[in-house]
Amino acid sequence: MARPVPILGDVTSLLKEAPTTMNLRHLQLAAAGLGVAAIAACGSATTLDVSPAAAVKAAPSRQPSEACDAGRWTGAVNPEGRPDGFDAGDAGAVYVWHDSDGWHIRATDKRATDHHYTGSIHLSKNGGFTDLRPVRDEKDDRVSVDGDNTLHYDFHTFASIDGVDFRVTCPSEHGADVDRQRLTFHTMFDGRPIADRVRIGDAKQSPRAATFVFTRVS
Repeated sequence: MARPVPILGDVTSLLKEAPTTMNLRHLQLAAAGLGVAAIAACGSATTLDVSPAAAVKAAPSRQPSEACDAGRWTGAVNPEGRPDGFDAGDAGAVYVWHDSDGWHIRATDKRATDHHYTGSIHLSKNGGFTDLRPVRDEKDDRVSVDGDNTLHYDFHTFASIDGVDFRVTCPSEHGADVDRQRLTFHTMFDGRPIADRVRIGDAKQSPRAATFVFTRVS
């Protein structure tokens, strides 16, 4: 009678046995079975909607967007550099900055009560959002990209941190003017547009309005 193919719990016991030809045969079959399970698990459809975002784990990889988005962006407030000394429980706001790793959005607050940070980030034509990586988000948090090239975030933040990281691809059209590629941010706090709940760049400077724009520098 053929011996049943082992599953995860049986592999360990087989490893403890003498390395006979029969055991090696069973180990090969077990490995093959696990490979099929892994392929089946990874075969589901991909979506840009992240709910909950905490379940997403991005594997590190080098992609063309990394070299492209390492360049600088400019605006009325300089977005370059992580906010100085930023950590969970910092002054209640949404923090926005850019560095060689791309764009970063974070929300936190001093008080451990629900604070609702929402907003949108619209990218002008000739580019797209890529390498979308939610950060510490829970089941009530949402990050998505719609068909109008706009990223939407919806964070219920207490005294911890919620956020998202992303990159912006370079223009795909030959001869396109990179300097005209723009990101338009619109930020809201508890359902109201409010500029003093925004901190930008390493200086943590607030914009003059809840809607503000950054332009890529070639």
